[in-house]
Amino acid sequence: MKKSKLLCILLMVALMSTLVFCFAGCDNYIDFKSSGKEKGSVDLTLRLDENNNFKILQLTDIQFTDYMGKNSIAVLDSVIDYADADLIVLTGDQISPEYLGGRKAKSRKIVQQITMYMDSKEVPWTLCFGNHDGAMGVLTKREMLKEYQKSAYFIGGLEESQYFESYSNFKEDTYCNYFIPIYAHEGEEVEYGVFVMDCATSLVSPYDGYTIGQIAFYNEMSKKYPDVRMSMYTHEPTQEFQTMYDNRENVELVREFKGEIESPEDGKVYYPTKNPESNEMLRQSLIANNNVDGIYVGHDHLSNFAGIYKMADGCEIILGFGRMSSYGYHEWKYFMLSSSKRKLYKNYPRGGRIVEVSKDGNYVTYDVLDSKDGKRTMTTRNEIVK
Repeated sequence: MKKSKLLCILLMVALMSTLVFCFAGCDNYIDFKSSGKEKGSVDLTLRLDENNNFKILQLTDIQFTDYMGKNSIAVLDSVIDYADADLIVLTGDQISPEYLGGRKAKSRKIVQQITMYMDSKEVPWTLCFGNHDGAMGVLTKREMLKEYQKSAYFIGGLEESQYFESYSNFKEDTYCNYFIPIYAHEGEEVEYGVFVMDCATSLVSPYDGYTIGQIAFYNEMSKKYPDVRMSMYTHEPTQEFQTMYDNRENVELVREFKGEIESPEDGKVYYPTKNPESNEMLRQSLIANNNVDGIYVGHDHLSNFAGIYKMADGCEIILGFGRMSSYGYHEWKYFMLSSSKRKLYKNYPRGGRIVEVSKDGNYVTYDVLDSKDGKRTMTTRNEIVK
């Protein structure tokens, strides 16, 4: 049953990829002027600013299938300029190679475009993979990372670096697991951490949960930096996101909740990771370490909510969705039979999520979204203070 379901999906993907090229064409590349700086020439040590603050911008599900379109570039330009962040984190599904009919060279070209675009911003950036990035084996994660790490501003990659600690496992197909320290404005004391966790490749749910190795790496970093709090970034939401949404009016479990699931479908549910063993291991580690302020994910394009969720007594974590950050997702344009869904995807404001941390413990997150007035005016909403 599972094999026949997968076969049907692969056949549909092959058909859709053909339609993409029939409708979209393939001559829309824009050559971005990169920073021009060689890899290793930029000091990527992250520090609190002179006011002891640090700002992180999450972009997610840019999901380019054939090229970076002008509308997507305009939104990305606007949100990056507005955020003026110290670090940008892309939380998966940078590309959707399955819609390219297995075209490896074209997939690589899109990855190179993303690399050059991000490098041109001259802001430190990192990423994890989503369930689409490595789809159908068109490009492996290793191949994509070899391209991304060519940016002088990329924190991460296959080689060891003074700017991050990492865990990768070829057999698990997991690579982008990073602990990125944020140092004091002056000195060598680590004041905060950004933890990035990779995601399994799959076009069929339920998706694999996080591996024992990934969770062990989180525990190792927690032990190494026992007094350092951190924010965690990954692609797929765990079951706790569903539990929080279902209990969003229960103030004993969800102290604050803002945002929504925007959908034309009644009773729409999204796609939490459904591996109970892996999720339970991660949950128990989060409770035991009690050092994560917020977990930020992507994957569900129409969810933009966040809330303060009680994991256990004395352990509260903000669970938040990043906002879909581009118009690169072509299914809304060509393949959705529902006209209301196509309209919703077309008109859904793109943007990002900002997280601001400070040395004195202040912590805030909020949405940044396009005003949709044609002027690319960015607005904020749904601020949550922890």
